[in-house]
Amino acid sequence: MNNYKTRAQLKGEVKDLVRGRWSTAVLLYLIPTILMLANAGSGGSRSSSDYTSATTSFNFTAIVTTAFSSGIIVFLLSLIFLIVSLSATFRGLDWIEDPELEFSPIKSNFTYFRSPDWWKLIFIYIINNIFVFLWYLLLIVPGIVKSIAYSQTFFVYKDLNDRGLADNYSLTDYITRSRQLMNGNKWRYFVLQLSFIGWFILGGITLGIGFFWIFPYYKLTMANFYHDLVANENN
Repeated sequence: MNNYKTRAQLKGEVKDLVRGRWSTAVLLYLIPTILMLANAGSGGSRSSSDYTSATTSFNFTAIVTTAFSSGIIVFLLSLIFLIVSLSATFRGLDWIEDPELEFSPIKSNFTYFRSPDWWKLIFIYIINNIFVFLWYLLLIVPGIVKSIAYSQTFFVYKDLNDRGLADNYSLTDYITRSRQLMNGNKWRYFVLQLSFIGWFILGGITLGIGFFWIFPYYKLTMANFYHDLVANENN
């Protein structure tokens, strides 16, 4: 019989984990938090202004060039953000699994840039988003349900990769494995996400400053959710 932890237990364990080590948590997610806030703050204003300038001058070549170059730059930056974010996220899971773990929080953001399999993260990201997008084409609700079902995909990859089993799986197998883990757990995950709305509002009220503490708390709780899923499956 599964004995999943409650939201309060998952969050409480994270609070216990970072107690006395908040600086480590903040530094671990410092770069992802800054990138997230910068992206939210800019809102693509630079590319928008360039595009507006090109259209108002009716320079067709400039319009095409600006749109194409901006798209490529945004795409490349998003991939860099992805690897940085996942590197921090994976180290967060390591920390959840070993509360006494000692590590360099800033360097942990660049772990997967040194991995020969960094490209797998990008392709998993692309395939995952294609699947979710196709579900969204049907209806909004199925898209949301499937995005939740696929939410553990990267954790699954990290888990199998750490055990030397990743080569035995295809990129879509990680998504399938996530879906299997989330059977009967989608609502728990959805409600856990909702429980952070108040914190996110607080982060907005503090002009983003609060996110330097809220984001690590959120990300570590999500890692703890995955840890709990696997622990119950193995029972």
